[in-house]
Amino acid sequence: MNDTEQKIIEALSRVISPVAAHNLLKRALRGQSPDLLGPRSWAELIEGSLQRELMGVLPVSGLMPDLQKLVRQLKAQTPSVEVVRNSTRPTLETTDLTEYVDLEREQDRQALVLDLARGEGVLAVVLESSYGQECRLGVYNESLVSLLTTVHRLLERKGSYKVFYTVFREAQLVLRPLDRGYLAVLTRNDTNLGQLLYRMSKIEAIQVGER
Repeated sequence: MNDTEQKIIEALSRVISPVAAHNLLKRALRGQSPDLLGPRSWAELIEGSLQRELMGVLPVSGLMPDLQKLVRQLKAQTPSVEVVRNSTRPTLETTDLTEYVDLEREQDRQALVLDLARGEGVLAVVLESSYGQECRLGVYNESLVSLLTTVHRLLERKGSYKVFYTVFREAQLVLRPLDRGYLAVLTRNDTNLGQLLYRMSKIEAIQVGER
């Protein structure tokens, strides 16, 4: 692994698991040999296909700070060539339609989990809250819930987090905190997570006084 590859993996591993970071970079390379890419080509790849792949799994609209820094360093190595940023790069910015769920109401919790479970490629959904737990586990069992709860607690101990994404052998996991619990969705590995991640980022719990 060359130096640029290592820096990209390290940057991506701040928001997704190392395994997911390696897979994402591999998809962005699209069969190209990393050893044949020069500074300009790496900069274009980071701002182009790598960023699009990242937007497919996380609700982001711009380069991460570490990747921005790396792009500047790469461009500085090719001062005679102007690398133009693609200003028409698609983003996930759209009308802000926050979806509120009353976690105290069992029927609201169940409706949210059932709706998410109907999504394309979804294998399992878990909603853990102080008011109750709702699950659609498919072929999985209660050990999945225990695993997710452990992961959520470990992430919280490290500090607040917005979303956690990782890849297992047979599935992808998206986990995000919701009120005093969490919402988790497990999907097939080939599922495009862009729309799911955007929706999950817009789900908020109704707070006391808002009812």
